[in-house]
Amino acid sequence: MKALIKILGVGLVGISLVVAVAFVKSPIDPQVWIPPANPGFVEGFAVNSELSDVVLIDVPGHGPEDVSCTEDGSWVTGLEDGRVIQLDASGVVKTLGNTGGRPVGLQAMTDGSVIVADAIRGLLRLNQDGSTDVLANAFKGQPILFADDLDISADGLVWFSDASQRFGIHDFMLDLLEASRTGRLLSYDLNTGELTSHMEGLFFANGVALGPDERFVLINETVTGRVHRLWLKGDRRGERDIFIDGLPAMVDNISFNGSDTFWVASPNPREALDALADRPLLRRIVAGLPAWVSQSLETPFSMVSAFDLNGQLITSLRDPNARLNQVTSVNECDGKLILGSLVSNGIGVVELDDSE
Repeated sequence: MKALIKILGVGLVGISLVVAVAFVKSPIDPQVWIPPANPGFVEGFAVNSELSDVVLIDVPGHGPEDVSCTEDGSWVTGLEDGRVIQLDASGVVKTLGNTGGRPVGLQAMTDGSVIVADAIRGLLRLNQDGSTDVLANAFKGQPILFADDLDISADGLVWFSDASQRFGIHDFMLDLLEASRTGRLLSYDLNTGELTSHMEGLFFANGVALGPDERFVLINETVTGRVHRLWLKGDRRGERDIFIDGLPAMVDNISFNGSDTFWVASPNPREALDALADRPLLRRIVAGLPAWVSQSLETPFSMVSAFDLNGQLITSLRDPNARLNQVTSVNECDGKLILGSLVSNGIGVVELDDSE
């Protein structure tokens, strides 16, 4: 018995030492936050298998986080090694260039160029000859640390997110754990070069989408499962409100189908981080431990949701087997949903039927 007690004592000392070291070396200053209501996966968000027939198309690399549809029916996406590629349903791939960073959000332009939100280098233009121009990598002397997603108005205004002013893409989990809310919504005028900040204090600013007639712009706040709206035209111009609230999952990219539907990608459930919201000490310790500890908060998950023009849920599509794990983008093109994923080696294609 004495030997057992001694062993347990040594073990407790060792654990205490690990915890103390993790606390001291932790790079975050965690803030207490109050999660919005989380209804759980019930009613319209109940588990189903509507994404189970997703067709997976391999890409020659890792992490096609966002996918842009082109006029000729092909798709453009960015990869972890900096390449921006174009591919079609048969899997034929063409490399358009390499940003030298990490292209995440992007939009193919009619002139053959691609506007890229690069998580390392900022807002870029990838030209037809493969060269890149830096459009914006700092605002008021401070770096754009994590350009994430974008949408572009008809008159050339690029609306894009800067997910965090504290941590970059390789340490994004630290931002989720810290909860310091430093994400923002920016715009860049392709005609004048003017860079403007429109919304700040967001808990990991992510997906961006312009609404019908560009009357408003939406921006996702990943951890809270919320979508914010900024009015751009009409009597409410300059006002902001909550467009979608109460999602049981985190939200990544958002897209508008040009008609009547907004699609939202959800890479993970919310409950793990919700449960830690009022436990800053525990989050600080977790952030000081090896990365696999915080990564264990993630789970195999596959979900996209459709909302109408008033932010009301139309449908939620799931794959319980998460064949395309952690969907980070969803775009509707030619009667199909094109899905991207930051952790996958391919994109997903889902045929829509008349009921969706």
